[in-house]
Amino acid sequence: MLESKELFHKFMKYSAVGCISTLIYFLSVFIFVEALNQDPLIGSSVSFGIMTYISFILNKKFTFGSDFSYNKLLRFLAVSSIGFTLNFSIMYLIVNVLSLHYSIGELVTIIVIPIINFILNNYWTFK
Repeated sequence: MLESKELFHKFMKYSAVGCISTLIYFLSVFIFVEALNQDPLIGSSVSFGIMTYISFILNKKFTFGSDFSYNKLLRFLAVSSIGFTLNFSIMYLIVNVLSLHYSIGELVTIIVIPIINFILNNYWTFK
């Protein structure tokens, strides 16, 4: 029971970091797409990189209370690469194949990717 309570608290911290990272991500996407007139795939990709850097720093300290190590960084980047690939694939499908507005793709990505990333980061990256 204690383990599930700790996992829940960790997930809540992860969610808080995720909210901050997601706000930064959406702001970045908006700036790239709407203000700088970049393609949504490019804007989403660059924004994902910005979000990943901020997420690693915050999760390392706040969520997982972990010290820095190159092994953790490499694992985090591997998990992020999986997330990036999912992000790109979902955006491509929704924008280019289904011809829907990019914001629909963004909504799908913020539901799917955080769940997968938490599981991988909790049980592999910061274990």
